[in-house]
Amino acid sequence: MRRSLSGRLLVVALTTLLIAAGCGKDAAKSDTTVTTVADGSTPPAATEAFVDPTKDCLADFNPTAGIEGDTIKVGTIGPKTGAITVTIYDRVTKGLRAYFKHVNDAGGVKAGDGKTYKLQLEEGDDSYDASKTPAVAKDLVESKKVFAMVGSIGTETNLAARSYLNQQCVPSVALGTGSPEWGKNGDSRWYIGGLPSYATEAVRFLDFYKTKKPNAKIALLYQNDDFGKSYQTAIKKFIADNGGTMSLAAEATFDPKSGQTTQASVTELAQSKADLLFVGLSGSSCAGSLPFVPADWTPDRYLSITCSGKLALSFGKDKVEGVYTSQATLDPGSAADANDPAMVAYLADAVAAGISAEDVTDGVHAAGWGFGSIFVRALEKSPKMTRDSVMNTLWSMKDEQIGLLRPGNTATTSNDKDPWLIEGTRIVQRAGTDWTEAAPLLAYEGKSNGFAGN
Repeated sequence: MRRSLSGRLLVVALTTLLIAAGCGKDAAKSDTTVTTVADGSTPPAATEAFVDPTKDCLADFNPTAGIEGDTIKVGTIGPKTGAITVTIYDRVTKGLRAYFKHVNDAGGVKAGDGKTYKLQLEEGDDSYDASKTPAVAKDLVESKKVFAMVGSIGTETNLAARSYLNQQCVPSVALGTGSPEWGKNGDSRWYIGGLPSYATEAVRFLDFYKTKKPNAKIALLYQNDDFGKSYQTAIKKFIADNGGTMSLAAEATFDPKSGQTTQASVTELAQSKADLLFVGLSGSSCAGSLPFVPADWTPDRYLSITCSGKLALSFGKDKVEGVYTSQATLDPGSAADANDPAMVAYLADAVAAGISAEDVTDGVHAAGWGFGSIFVRALEKSPKMTRDSVMNTLWSMKDEQIGLLRPGNTATTSNDKDPWLIEGTRIVQRAGTDWTEAAPLLAYEGKSNGFAGN
């Protein structure tokens, strides 16, 4: 039987610190029927669905809410207003909007149920303020009547709305955050990330960097929220797991909503004379920290994967030369990636969908484009257009080449055993106006939760 409202709320209260980001199967409980979806593939056989509305959802759960005829209504939440350090991420939403226009202009999504659907995007603004996000989410679900949330931005903000969206059994797909929280999917199964885990990102870089400087001292500048703390936790765990040859020599935090610069924090870290400055920030303050590094401190520098695009790098001015970052996707601002067939298609299709020729290479619009492509692939492979079927399809992905993923980097999930769609990154270093590969793409398939201590 489905849980009563009071029983469901009790479970939500007890599981408030857990998050959905897993992988499941696309069949109802005890259903072993083999189904061929519209793309001709066969979903994995299953005896029990990872997402089961009869167990997980309220009694009034409507699996097709948000589908009106041949239209699927989709919600997204991001900062359209607020500090300049975060409002650049409204470009992610614009990229998502352009991708949906591209899909609609081509006739719509040929879904796994054999029908074709158009996508209607409803946008919510929370100013990157987690205190506002739950109300925005409630409006999208209860007033705008969306089927799913796609590409919502921010770790703290997505955490703030998690309990409500999971209680409502609304798919939250391709979150614009790589918080390790999305790997805790046992009791909160309606969230799935759209980026590699920040813990996996940190481990990939440090695995590379230890071959260069095995006894390196690290100075960490991180955001004073769960986003930044993800890097802090992963770095400390990596150091402990590798015998403590590396060390965390200094740490400083920064609030991107403060309206201040990172100058004081960078000046503080400079006293450590560390070998590596690891910047775990978002928005313009990320690369924007580099000009504050004093001339008498010359560390290697690493920037978060979230700020490796051309626009984000521009805030570093002439100080980005030689900086390291990670890449899971092709870079629209890179001449080296320009001839890849997926990039050629993106550059043409995105401009046709309304992104300017200048903005199409900024690296931020492309993120929204990619988040949209994850959702569309789930629709294409789901044999039913229901909320639970789409989620179970996402939890059983296998070697999917989606959007602008780098060649060899595929999306694979396996219920709670492997709740991360993307686990492969390569290490690159800035040289002039482009990137050079410092270490090849490496996928830690099924290992991301372990790097975060989950």
